Amino acid sequence: MWKTLAQILGRHTTDILGWITNSGPDDIRFSIQPWEEDRPVCELAVSIDFEGFLAEGGRQVGGYLVCGAVRSAEIQLLLGAVAVYLGLEPAVQKTEAGPQNILNEFLNIIIGLTSADWSAHGFEMNFSPPQVLSGRALPPSASGDKAFHLSATSQAGVQVDIMVVFNDQYRPTI
Repeated sequence: MWKTLAQILGRHTTDILGWITNSGPDDIRFSIQPWEEDRPVCELAVSIDFEGFLAEGGRQVGGYLVCGAVRSAEIQLLLGAVAVYLGLEPAVQKTEAGPQNILNEFLNIIIGLTSADWSAHGFEMNFSPPQVLSGRALPPSASGDKAFHLSATSQAGVQVDIMVVFNDQYRPTI
């Protein structure tokens, strides 16, 4: 079930990447793999917690998603593409809060699509507002975590990295 939910998130991530880069499905490479590495410190990152009820097995599930980059330079192409897609002036990327706000909005768009699809697959949940994780280590692993790393890259080099973690107990990342 966890991998299915992660694949749904990945499908919506690639859809959004395709929309913002005007790329077709054949222009985007996508991978999903279990996340078993240490959690790095990201220069630019946003996290969204979720909690809900999984119809299969009747249990409560919580977790979080993180979208970001260890080095902010790695995510500049994505931020630029999202800013253009949202109709923002390019100068917004140069402001202090601009990159974080763009990343927050990007993840909000993905979550909007993903939550409806997760619900259709038996996972009713609520999402928290985006939380800034920039400059902090990603949350440590907990017993029972099922974590996945999703990576999508357009032929133009715009890349998205998302980590999603599911657990039978809700625990906020902050």
